[in-house]
Amino acid sequence: MLARLALTALTLAACLPGARALFPDEAGRIDWYRAQIGAPTALIPHTHNHTALLYAATQRNVVAALRAADGQLAWRHVLDGPISAFSVRDARVLTQSGANHSHVHVWDAASGGLEWSFAQPAPGRGAVFVRDCADVIALAGDALVRLAPGSSEPAWELPLNRTAAYSRIVVHNDAVFAIGDAPQTRSAKRRLHVVQVDAATGALRKQYDTAEGIALRGGSVVVLESREYGAYMVWREPENIVWYVHRLGLTAPMWELYHAKLVEIELMPPDMLTSTIAELDIDAGLNDNTPRFSLSYSKDGKSKSVVVEMFRDGDRLEMRKVASFLADGSAIAASPRRSVVAVRPTDTGAAWRVRGGDKHAGDYTYARSAYGPVARAALVYVGDEPRVVVQTRSGQLAALRPGSSEPLWTRNEALGHAADMAFLTLPPPASAAEHAAKETDSSVQPSPVARYILRWVATGRALVEWVAAGFGIASGDRPALAPTEGDHFGFRKLAVFGASTGAVTAVSSQDGAHAWSHYLTHGRTPVRIERVFVTRSSQALSTDAPVIVAAGRARNATVVAAFDALTGRVLSEDTLPLVYARAFELPATDPATGQRLLGFAVAGAEPRVAVWPPTADAARALCAHTAPLYVELGDQAGSTAVHGYRVACADVTEPWLAAEPAWEFVLPAGETLISATRYEHGAQHTALQGRVLGDRSVLYKYINPHLGVLATQRAAGGIAVYLIDRVSGRLLHSVVHEQAVVSRAHPFVATLSENRLVYQFWRGLPAGYVTAVAELFESDRPDTRNESPAVSSLDLQLPSVVMAAFVAPEA
Repeated sequence: MLARLALTALTLAACLPGARALFPDEAGRIDWYRAQIGAPTALIPHTHNHTALLYAATQRNVVAALRAADGQLAWRHVLDGPISAFSVRDARVLTQSGANHSHVHVWDAASGGLEWSFAQPAPGRGAVFVRDCADVIALAGDALVRLAPGSSEPAWELPLNRTAAYSRIVVHNDAVFAIGDAPQTRSAKRRLHVVQVDAATGALRKQYDTAEGIALRGGSVVVLESREYGAYMVWREPENIVWYVHRLGLTAPMWELYHAKLVEIELMPPDMLTSTIAELDIDAGLNDNTPRFSLSYSKDGKSKSVVVEMFRDGDRLEMRKVASFLADGSAIAASPRRSVVAVRPTDTGAAWRVRGGDKHAGDYTYARSAYGPVARAALVYVGDEPRVVVQTRSGQLAALRPGSSEPLWTRNEALGHAADMAFLTLPPPASAAEHAAKETDSSVQPSPVARYILRWVATGRALVEWVAAGFGIASGDRPALAPTEGDHFGFRKLAVFGASTGAVTAVSSQDGAHAWSHYLTHGRTPVRIERVFVTRSSQALSTDAPVIVAAGRARNATVVAAFDALTGRVLSEDTLPLVYARAFELPATDPATGQRLLGFAVAGAEPRVAVWPPTADAARALCAHTAPLYVELGDQAGSTAVHGYRVACADVTEPWLAAEPAWEFVLPAGETLISATRYEHGAQHTALQGRVLGDRSVLYKYINPHLGVLATQRAAGGIAVYLIDRVSGRLLHSVVHEQAVVSRAHPFVATLSENRLVYQFWRGLPAGYVTAVAELFESDRPDTRNESPAVSSLDLQLPSVVMAAFVAPEA
């Protein structure tokens, strides 16, 4: 009897569905973590202690070292502003960074440890090592300075008195040269200005103008540095076929070499007039004695590039061609050896060639629609084998080697530029029984005979699924769970990121596995994606795919693209002829697609709200919504007033609606807006209605989905924080922090969640960061709440605010 009962219990247990849950100690753990560096602006190969490294300075103000063998981070540092100087010399890395100030850092190249640093109040414009790599020469503001480790003051400082916009420094032997663009005047054309300074004392030796009609960053001049025989500038004046080679510091004669044929290339004058040159040895340490540059030109309808090497033959300065490439969209890079690489886009991805010292070639097969065209390349050697590192416009890094079109490793640095993201709950996989319930419904299948047959077929499928699940076998028509497939238990989601580089990327929230990517452009311009929305969520047994929409700016237009959230397939792409001030979800759905409508508020003399999808039917569906729609404009940094508008719905014939003024919130005199915060996605789920006190009484939460937070900078010092209602413009609460300091290095940040406002600001040392928490309740008396059946923003009671602040020197 007991054996029969046990067998029955086991049979019933086998029929029960599985369950998954979290243990208490698993809550709050980090499932996965990925350290990003951002899209590089410079890549410098270097070998240290027999380890090949690739040093990068990025758009996200990061300096980092990647191992060339596997792409893993050796070390990284997030700097305090844009990087204005970056070089690698011997065993040290030099960076200069900052927006309104300048920080020079010298790092250990192997470990990334800080060896020494120097701060100056003026913005930086360039920095280089002196020859022994001990001291640094830097441009800070309008002064040239020499910095030394262990000293709190510059060894010397030379004011340059705004004689030019200096951005390049060259050190050769005992001389320092600062090169800049001299201002154009009525009597003088644009030109380059050179200042020569004694490296030991900072004494001015000479200054002079040269290269008339040339700008440093105009594609017509390169600076070549050679430890053996000096530093040179090479340029071609506009509308001139002659190339000039000038040795820095030598003014009599001004040119050491000038000739129409810089290298042995047969070019006609029209081809020469459109040619450009670019530096390859972006760090002088790459090639100390025979510096290189690229010369690009068009001939017979084809774009070509040659790599030119400068050298001396006795007393004569010579130029010779090292390599030549087809240059249609190519990225060319040099290595510490004589070899150079060119990466050219193809229909299937990219093709690369190594020339100069070694000769190698290969292909890189990848989806350009997913990652964009080639933007930059680097050539680094692991032992004697070359590694070609390709960077795409979206921020993808891939390392290639001869003999394989598949990358050795990749890094998706587009995530380092994420501006917005959205979670998508994956649709649960439906069982055969669930499909049968839908297929055999009388509203779907009217024939009783067909319904009877379908039920038996479904029963057979369910039996196969049950047996397969019991033995751990995946069903043939439903493969094992992948990042883009559903999950019975709701733990797995897709995290979809939109990046300012134009990339839309989906990864699994469980382990960070890549699901799909797309590179969004407007013509050839990448879209600066700012918002990501889920316009149609996942539904069980639904044939309609969930939809992700990415919106961003490109030139003077707004690009809105809809994707199948599970596969990344582009469903639609619309270009709206407007520049929006705000993008937001609308409380209605499109009758044609069933997607949530989106709104794009446009400021100006005639404010309006453009509706997406851009159809009049979508706009009319919004107007059929019973509640009026309000939108605020002017809440950008620097504003002195915020304006609220009510959307008008009369005579809708276009996919946009006029906005009528509803309210105005003017900031007090001497205050400017620095931050505006609202609920991230409108209405939120509320965990509890109130806070239970020690005596079992309750303070009921003040829940208002229309709350907005304005933070302002006060002319008298400090900041002010205002809590307003975004429908009525009514002030609900305000507070002033007189000792707060807001800057690029110490920004004001805030977030709203349920009835809580949390914000953080810098108060200066020794206090450091202050985190303030404001809780909003319907009353300051327990067990008292608003009993009105309808709550309106136009007739609101003021909340009771309970505040607390927490001080941390570092945060």
